[in-house]
Amino acid sequence: MQHSIASILMICFAASFAMAQEDAIEWRFQARHGDVVLTANPLGQASRSAFYAARGFSAETIRPYAQACGFSFGMQNGGQQTLTTQLTDWVAIGADGERIPLRLPEAWDTQWEKAGVSQSARIAFRWAQFQTANTFEPGDWIMGMATLESKPSSPFRLVARYHDNKGNHEIILDKLECARD
Repeated sequence: MQHSIASILMICFAASFAMAQEDAIEWRFQARHGDVVLTANPLGQASRSAFYAARGFSAETIRPYAQACGFSFGMQNGGQQTLTTQLTDWVAIGADGERIPLRLPEAWDTQWEKAGVSQSARIAFRWAQFQTANTFEPGDWIMGMATLESKPSSPFRLVARYHDNKGNHEIILDKLECARD
């Protein structure tokens, strides 16, 4: 895919703006394991519906995503080792002990394709998601949205696993609740 100079400059501007704004976000939940930080904010139905309506989704099509228990996540590697994450290794554990996986962006994308959502809207969706697989070099960070397969009993915890050259690790966000609309 070719990009025009203008589109490349817009991507660079957006990335630098996002990096500057990352410090300005007030995260409701935060946990640290060594030099790795995980943050989260619950996202309500109205905000996700509006966000994706502005990117080409119909209200009816985006409704299941907007009604799911969703969060904006941020993760930063403040250490000196490369680390990797896989959302398939993350799990929410409800107050009742039920284990609930995250619904991967690819599962949503399959649903959007079947519903006939435009390619441009689907690309916008993918870009705003916390990606299924991530590699973080020292100093790297990412922000993105993600949803759970179902709503856990509250309060629940999220166990986020990652791997570096020293092995497997977990960061635990406690006392989470889905947004209340």
